[in-house]
Amino acid sequence: EQEVILASTSKGGDFARIGRTHRTDKVTHHGYFRYYPRFLESYRSLSSQYGMLEIGIDQCRSLSTWQEYFPNLFIYGMDIGVSDEGPRHKIFQCNQSDHQQVEALVKNSISHDICFIIDDGSHIPEHQISCFDYLFDALLLPGGTYIIEDIETSYWTTGGLYGYQTRYGYGHKNSIIEVMKILLDEVNREFLLPENVEAITSRLHGLISEATRQLVSTVTFGQNCVIITKKTKEEMEDFNGRDYRFKDNL
Repeated sequence: EQEVILASTSKGGDFARIGRTHRTDKVTHHGYFRYYPRFLESYRSLSSQYGMLEIGIDQCRSLSTWQEYFPNLFIYGMDIGVSDEGPRHKIFQCNQSDHQQVEALVKNSISHDICFIIDDGSHIPEHQISCFDYLFDALLLPGGTYIIEDIETSYWTTGGLYGYQTRYGYGHKNSIIEVMKILLDEVNREFLLPENVEAITSRLHGLISEATRQLVSTVTFGQNCVIITKKTKEEMEDFNGRDYRFKDNL
């Protein structure tokens, strides 16, 4: 049968090939090459003015993959147990669950324009949500991409990771999946009644701020990941806050 195949998201694409070379489980196990190039391929031609940030960066496999895939970007890393730097990378020892540490890193240590952020850190939903809420607004460029990996932990009801218990499960209110599902409605805010917006605000109170919510352009789910893009300035000007032309139908 015929099918539509994008070369960049196939097993023979650059991201898959580079990931296999460096043996990152982003490719060898998770198969994220099926999704990421759709969002990241255009950043490969950006100049050295730009950079990316990975939370929970693997000092060898992940770092090497990004350095080859993005030939010009500066690679920043944040990791609870690693500190390292080289000609085109810098990894900071930082606990993503500590907002003060994360904020200090952003304000004092990052000097490039960040077009891409990826969270492969603790995999704890509360940490994923808090980092997204802050970094998406404060650090990511308009038009940039934010990826959260290993969202499988939101389905866990027992066990734990890195000293944290994972007591979540399908439909849990703190699940990263449930929170991101609500953002799907936020993308379509133009078509919501005021009481609908109030309900979203109430549900996301203390999780995702109003400022961050209004910056979300798209939310895409893939197997074990969620990919969020940030509105460009043009999108903000043309589509935020306009009146719905069929509001009488609501």
